[in-house]
Amino acid sequence: MLENTDNESQKANEENVSEQTSTNAQESLENNPIMTDNKSVTPEITAKTTEETPTKEVNDEENSSTEISSDEEDIDIKIQDEDKVKERFEAMSLEELVDFFATSLKSDSVQHLKSTVEPLLKVFNQKLANEEQKQKKVFIADGDNPDAFYFNPPIKKEFDTLYKRYKSDRSTYYRSLEEKQRKNLEQRLELIEELKGLLNVDQDINSTYNQFKDLQNRWKETGQVPRMEANNIWRTYHHHVGHFYDFLHLNRELRELDFKFNLEQKLKICEQAEALITMEDISKAFRNLQELHKKWKDELGPVDKEHSEEVWERFSNATKIIHDKRKYFLKNQEEIFEANLLKKKAILSQISALLEQEISTSTNIHTFTKTYDGLREAFFAVGRAPSKMRDDLWADFKKKARIFSKKRNQFYKQLKSVYAENVAKRKDLIAKANELKEQPNTKENTSKIIALQKEWKTIGPVSRNDHTKLWGVFRGICNDFFTKLDDSRNKNDKEEKENFKLKKAIIDDLKNSIDKKSAEEVEMLIEKWNSIGYVPRNKVKITQEFTKLVEKAYLSAGLSKAEITQKSYQNKLENIRDNHDNVQKELHSLSRRITEIKQEIIQLETNLEFFGKNQDKNPIVTKVHEDIAEHKERLQELKEKKRLVKQLLKD
Repeated sequence: MLENTDNESQKANEENVSEQTSTNAQESLENNPIMTDNKSVTPEITAKTTEETPTKEVNDEENSSTEISSDEEDIDIKIQDEDKVKERFEAMSLEELVDFFATSLKSDSVQHLKSTVEPLLKVFNQKLANEEQKQKKVFIADGDNPDAFYFNPPIKKEFDTLYKRYKSDRSTYYRSLEEKQRKNLEQRLELIEELKGLLNVDQDINSTYNQFKDLQNRWKETGQVPRMEANNIWRTYHHHVGHFYDFLHLNRELRELDFKFNLEQKLKICEQAEALITMEDISKAFRNLQELHKKWKDELGPVDKEHSEEVWERFSNATKIIHDKRKYFLKNQEEIFEANLLKKKAILSQISALLEQEISTSTNIHTFTKTYDGLREAFFAVGRAPSKMRDDLWADFKKKARIFSKKRNQFYKQLKSVYAENVAKRKDLIAKANELKEQPNTKENTSKIIALQKEWKTIGPVSRNDHTKLWGVFRGICNDFFTKLDDSRNKNDKEEKENFKLKKAIIDDLKNSIDKKSAEEVEMLIEKWNSIGYVPRNKVKITQEFTKLVEKAYLSAGLSKAEITQKSYQNKLENIRDNHDNVQKELHSLSRRITEIKQEIIQLETNLEFFGKNQDKNPIVTKVHEDIAEHKERLQELKEKKRLVKQLLKD
């Protein structure tokens, strides 16, 4: 899919997209002959009509995107990645390096090994040189002649063999690549001939268009051709594509769909190119820009005339900025390297400040590690420093990395001990909860299980796996306990509602015959009432109603007030007999009231001392004596009640 063929706008110079000139379509094509049948020809083209004018933008895009590739591969290497690889290799022994090299040759593609082999070779040679120096010192220390020292270990021969194999495989690969590119060139020439033939086919336009789309896909899948032929073969192809689109001018709908899709994709490419402008790694930004140009050239086609110049201008401007930044980088490398040196030193200072912090169990280790990782990535992202300082910077960084690793390992070792203690505490709570689950769901046990849940929250951290496992067990036990409690409550609620109905029937019976009941019949009703059990909490007032009716029935049966009081209290005790908590509350209440009455008696007797002798007829003194007698009588009643409650507890 290609640009509109009736576009005559002036675009970027074919040699460099960042240097725009104004050459017309005629001059561009005359200066760049189109290859057809492997021969150079100059098509007759004017800039007068749509049918006769190929896409100027196509030529400019092809030139910019093909000339954008760079021969300075070394500059484009990502230094931070190389440093990471070196860091890994320096931790290996010579034998491990050889094993790694051998494994890489077997498992990885040879064309992708350069970024691995170069740092590996450097580290291997450095380690080998260090080993040679050590052995030479020992040789000389033993009194041998330094000139007689010979160092050629088997490990070096093994490494050299692998390196020769790598160079041989790499050469073979690129020879094969050249042959493949030559065949791709032949296939593309055949596709161009097939494209030319579509203009002379007498068939439905939609069928012709589908053939064209298939041809486009095959063109894209063909692969790379030799670089020297890339521009000419691409221009030739797009020249005939332009003629094909002119041929389709009778079917505007297909063109519009193509234009819309191409515009959407090219706008995305523009956005991606503009994002590359802010990237600090100029070499990486430049490589990504090459990929965008390749996609623009090989995968996309024209847009409508209205947007053609605008979208290409936007892409060209972004390309120019990146080119300018890259030119500045290449021209001012030493200054940039010096600036990078300052940045790297600043980052190392920040790492030093971070490492001065003590790591304890109260430290947020995740934040600490994240901060270190951020500084580490920033160190690698800065870019190259002056070559004379790289080894010192790298050594300083490795030293700090080892300190970080040591501090982090010590923290986790300490944390492991803390985790073990907390795991033991949580297991102890699980055991206690399990015991409570097997016991009756009393109010006391419910309070205990809730207390265990609160205590669980106060225990310190454990590992994520232990937390998930232990919490699952503990939560399951608690859920079982409360499920059992809910079931018990539901059952009790049903029973209490039934009890209420039975007690309500007793009250109704007593109301209807309150004047006819004997004391024995009333006591039978009381016994029946006490045997029924509890009623819902919101219905407890029914007991007070029953007590009042019983007192009236006793009074009607001829019992004295004292007898009625005694029987009422005994009835009360029967009601609370099975509830230990209520019995204890009653005992405490009686003890409190007894104490209060005793104090009141003492106070009244003290008051009598303020009156002289022979004051018995004094109305005040008489009243005090009466109050004392009444309090003592009440005291005896309370003591009797207390005796009955204690007897109830013994039973």
